[in-house]
Amino acid sequence: QWQDNPEANELVILSSSIEPLSQIIQTALVNWSHENIRDIKLLSWSNRPKDFLKIVSKLQNDLGLSAKLDVDCNSGKFQELIVIPCLEFCFLRHIHGLDGIEFLRNRIFQDHSRFWLIGCNSLTWQYLDYIYNINSYFEKTLFLPTITGEELMEWLSPVFTKIEFNKNDLDEEKQFAKMQEHFDYLSHTSQGLSSAASQLWVKSLSMINTENIDSQETEKENILVEYHQIKSLDLPELSSSDRYLLFSMLLHKEINLSNLALSLGESESRIQFQIQQLLRMEVIQRLNNLFSIHPAYYPKLRKHLKKYNFITDLIE
Repeated sequence: QWQDNPEANELVILSSSIEPLSQIIQTALVNWSHENIRDIKLLSWSNRPKDFLKIVSKLQNDLGLSAKLDVDCNSGKFQELIVIPCLEFCFLRHIHGLDGIEFLRNRIFQDHSRFWLIGCNSLTWQYLDYIYNINSYFEKTLFLPTITGEELMEWLSPVFTKIEFNKNDLDEEKQFAKMQEHFDYLSHTSQGLSSAASQLWVKSLSMINTENIDSQETEKENILVEYHQIKSLDLPELSSSDRYLLFSMLLHKEINLSNLALSLGESESRIQFQIQQLLRMEVIQRLNNLFSIHPAYYPKLRKHLKKYNFITDLIE
């Protein structure tokens, strides 16, 4: 299809803001046969550049793109596959933070010698469409499918097969049926999002024979585990400023303190206390100094923000 239709030189894969789409795309590329493609260039960023004012030159350098399109090489035959696993890293909601998106939009429209594979969360995609009418430039978008209870069970099987569960005097068939029912419930509660489902699964486990266990003997004795039904975690009370901050985190997927402050038009010192409170409530999480929404709280947060007329992820 790529070679037959030079105008269709891009594919955008959309997911929710909490799904590990970048990792999924990169894993898929490892297992993909690409005999007809000369080269694959993968945007290597693990975060947005520190100096986003130079984001265009950084994109050009990382992807090996010239500042101006070489018309002679623009043959319409795909020679390279360019992969941008996380488009969110290419922009910041700021007056000067959209240069990278504008550069990519124009280059993809003009350059038919490359096929572009882009990953992005659907909230950000809607925002960019509002700003740039970006859907008009991209012919094909696909949604990352949600996960069923059966798929969730298969995905987590390498973990839970190593755990000893309380059998409750049930035969194997009834135990399996009960486990299936539990994973179906988790899939429904998490809205089919793997990140939220896996976190809720962990929280649904409880140890049932930990009383009177000598800590020195713990390794010698099996600790039985059982499931308990868990609902999606309720949100703490959120202020208007909390909602704007959390929306900005979802929009950028992962973001550091300085960029978050810029996106909100606030000083770092002003939002530090707010972030600390949200960390304590576990609504957000921090990894390598990047803040993001805790997946277990995402289903309720999405509904909450939608109630207040914020753009939210499209989930199919």
